[in-house]
Amino acid sequence: MVLPALALLILFRYIPMFGLQIAFREFMFNKGMLWSPWVGLKHFRDFFTDPYIAGVLVNTMGISLLKVFLMFPVPIVLALMLNEVRSASFKRVTQTISYFPYFISWVVVALMARSWLSASGGLVNDILVGLGILRKPVLFLGEPNAFWWIALVLEIWKNAGWGSIIYLAAMSGIDPELYEAADMDGARRIRKMVSITIPSILGTVMILFILNIGYMLSGGLYGSNFEQCYLLSNPLNLPRSEILDTYILRIGVSLGRYSYATAVGLLQGVVSFILLLAANTGSKRLTGESFL
Repeated sequence: MVLPALALLILFRYIPMFGLQIAFREFMFNKGMLWSPWVGLKHFRDFFTDPYIAGVLVNTMGISLLKVFLMFPVPIVLALMLNEVRSASFKRVTQTISYFPYFISWVVVALMARSWLSASGGLVNDILVGLGILRKPVLFLGEPNAFWWIALVLEIWKNAGWGSIIYLAAMSGIDPELYEAADMDGARRIRKMVSITIPSILGTVMILFILNIGYMLSGGLYGSNFEQCYLLSNPLNLPRSEILDTYILRIGVSLGRYSYATAVGLLQGVVSFILLLAANTGSKRLTGESFL
């Protein structure tokens, strides 16, 4: 049963690593990957000396940190709330509603967001102006400082329900006798949640947190940074929407600098690996839970 998954992993993850050598070459189509001239660390030096790269790194880290530390607790809280619902029908309806946005393509979500945030007839502006919070409509997607928060809110709306599934599954494996004993001691729901539910799912929480740190530069486990920034960016918000992935596409691929794009992607992978190891080490020392 594991062989197909291993085959896919080797085919799409390990074999392509052979092509990473073009990060140290000046790739030319007429010579091919193996015969293109070696240039050493030239592309890495170009990356670190690019005056534009500082803003790109700030945007990448800013959006990623917001998602890791503000998005990550939301599915946990949602799962805890759903776990306390006693009405089975209400719980099923709520779960279905919260899961549904996950199955909507980011392309469709971007179109919906442009409509909601429009300055002319947009739902958000209509509500805020109607409540007196805003005096006149605002073009939110044209405000650079608002872009990170728009990305975070859309991420929560789209993925929080789906992310809660793993925690609900972990909660379903908790021994019911623990809750029965707590009931006999007169414990209330909050006390049972704090003393039984949360400690019981702590291992799951820490493993997912470590994985989120490893995928942080891509936007967490769901990896939506590229989709959001590529689909929602425009010349007005570009100072806050340009991240490493869109930078690689624009500077590396679109301009034909394939070796440079590979070098930047390799750096991004190395940093993600270091973050994964650091998060795993920190988790093991602080909580005794680790992934590796």
